[in-house]
Amino acid sequence: MMLDNQFDNHFDDSEDVVVWRPIQYAMASHRRVLVVDDYREAADALQMLLNADGFECRALEDPHAVCEMASQWQPFAVVLDIKMPGLDGLELARRLRAHPSTAHMLLIACTAFASRDDRARARAVGFDAHCAKPLTPERLLRVLESAAALHAVGAP
Repeated sequence: MMLDNQFDNHFDDSEDVVVWRPIQYAMASHRRVLVVDDYREAADALQMLLNADGFECRALEDPHAVCEMASQWQPFAVVLDIKMPGLDGLELARRLRAHPSTAHMLLIACTAFASRDDRARARAVGFDAHCAKPLTPERLLRVLESAAALHAVGAP
C-alpha cells in the first residue's frame, strides 16, 4: 500500500492500493462501508469479507441507488467500481463529493482500470484511494481498518 501524503502526481504502478488523501478526513463514529459493483458476486464477496472483519457493510449493484443510500445510511467509506452501465464510478464520485451530506466520506475506487492515467482520473474526480483488481483484500482492509481506528480514538 502506498500512502501519498505529499499529494503530488507520483504513481507507483506496482502498488495495488494507493491512498491520496489522509484517511482521517473520512468522518464517522461507526464502521459502515458501502460497496458498489455491478458484478453482484464481487459486491457480495467483498461485503462478506468486510462483515466478517467487523464492518457493517451493504452492497449495491445499481449505481443509480448509491447517492440516496449513502446520504441516508451515512457510511464512512464507499468502495466503488469504476466501469458500470448507465452511471460509472467516476461520475458517482463527483456526485458524492458535490453533496454536503456525502462529501466527507472516504471514496475508494476498486477497479481493473489501473493505469497511471486511470489513477489520475480517479484522483481528479475526488477518490481518496485506488485499489486495483484483482484486489488483494488484506490491503483494502488495512486502509479501512486504519480509518476506522482513527475514529475510534477520536481523530478529527
